[in-house]
Amino acid sequence: GIVDGINYLPGDTSATLVLYAPFKKSINVVGDFNNWTVGLNNAMKMTRDSSRFWIQINGLTPGVEYAYQYVIDGSLKVADYNAEKILDPYNDQYIPSTTYPNLKTYPTGSTSGIVSVLQTAKPAYNWKTNNFVRPNKSNLIIYELLIRDFAKKQNFNELRDSLNYLKKLGINTIELMPVTEFEGNNSWGYNTNFNFALDKFYGTEMAFKEFIDSAHAKGIAVVMDIVMNHVFNSSPLAQMYWDGTNSIPATNNPWLNAAPTHPFNVGNDLNHESPATKQLVSRVVKHWLTKYRIDGFRWDLSKGFTQKNNPTNVGAWGAYDATRIAIWKTIYDTMQRVSSNSYCILEHFADNNEEQELANYGMLLWGNANYNFNQSTMGYAADASLNNAFSNGRSWTKQNLVTYMESHDEERLMFKNINYGNASGTYNVRDTATALKRNEMAAAFWALVPGPKSMWQFGELGYTYSINTCTDLTVSNNCRLSDKPLRWDYYNNSNRKGLYDAYAKCLTQRRSEELTT
Repeated sequence: GIVDGINYLPGDTSATLVLYAPFKKSINVVGDFNNWTVGLNNAMKMTRDSSRFWIQINGLTPGVEYAYQYVIDGSLKVADYNAEKILDPYNDQYIPSTTYPNLKTYPTGSTSGIVSVLQTAKPAYNWKTNNFVRPNKSNLIIYELLIRDFAKKQNFNELRDSLNYLKKLGINTIELMPVTEFEGNNSWGYNTNFNFALDKFYGTEMAFKEFIDSAHAKGIAVVMDIVMNHVFNSSPLAQMYWDGTNSIPATNNPWLNAAPTHPFNVGNDLNHESPATKQLVSRVVKHWLTKYRIDGFRWDLSKGFTQKNNPTNVGAWGAYDATRIAIWKTIYDTMQRVSSNSYCILEHFADNNEEQELANYGMLLWGNANYNFNQSTMGYAADASLNNAFSNGRSWTKQNLVTYMESHDEERLMFKNINYGNASGTYNVRDTATALKRNEMAAAFWALVPGPKSMWQFGELGYTYSINTCTDLTVSNNCRLSDKPLRWDYYNNSNRKGLYDAYAKCLTQRRSEELTT
């Protein structure tokens, strides 16, 4: 009954740690429970197939958090990649106590680097909403947001306070940009390093569960943007098998490719044909769907889940790939076994035949219509056709294309309206009131065509700042990931509130008509 990771034993005074680590010779566990000292008593036992190491830690005090690390082959110290909480000596000090009260102190002087945390008898969350029914996938209205740039206090509690605003808008699903542990604090979250841990910058496990529970109580599903195309260097998945000479993953790394197999890769590329990676993905899926009752995932860079070696050929990368399709069908099947009707949303952008096959299997796929909608809102006829923006325009038999006018990756409609809009006599799209009305028009087309939809935060208020706005409010391509101005005051502007109301009316009409076919 022992599985990979942390196994808490009856009585709450013992835990068995299991680490998948093929090709390693010896591993010790050091931590608060043994004064961070290496010795025979904390040497892990090796399984007969030499692929795993395990040890039972006794004498733990129930409810107390213990920090620990693995010492591999006598020299390499790493945190446990299976841990659900880690302590970062470089970044935790900047997390406000109002966001994460009573955060465990880092064991300064005892070790260095990121450490993992275990805790027996962890307080359980009492779920209140146990009858939530997920919206039909063909009728999802998704609100994508980055907590950092959406909530003033940048945490789950503040986000929970916004649920009435989102409910009134008419959305039925919230999609969170990555909230799993990532490097640093100020980030979009795609620089992931621990797949099972919640990033403490946004709050506690209890706060996250309370947010999900509260969303479900209002009939709103919650989807996580999950990053499993790659990991960054601080991840134990990279550190445990690392070629220091060339600063790349070692060739015997069970999870990672030594070199990326596709364009636009960041970090270290995961090999999704590897049995170790397949098992890892399956465990991560089960963890978030069951422990946190997440309703599904938006999979970042899903087209990268391939071992066909096209590191620079973008066209070849997007071509029909039967092996990639097989990988995604396996992941989708795993999700449905763990949590029936959970959403599997792919950022794919591959050959239409491949996307159609995945859609027919039950998956949802991102449909980028930013350029076409923005041509319309700016008042230009060229490329303003919306035919390809919806499933029917692509000859799909299922309404599984998630159409969006804006996303975290695309320029804001309102910014281009104001700066590049067309004019005809006295009619000028660059006028703020006119530009907002043009976005009302776009919202009607977007909302009332059948099929799932996604929108980016504050699009309903006509967010005027560029995606590349810097903290000093200049615009530069180097500032895409920078903090953006928080403009909740837009809601008090009658013209901008008019756009919000137009979204709400269209989405209300959509629900009443049940536009799913």
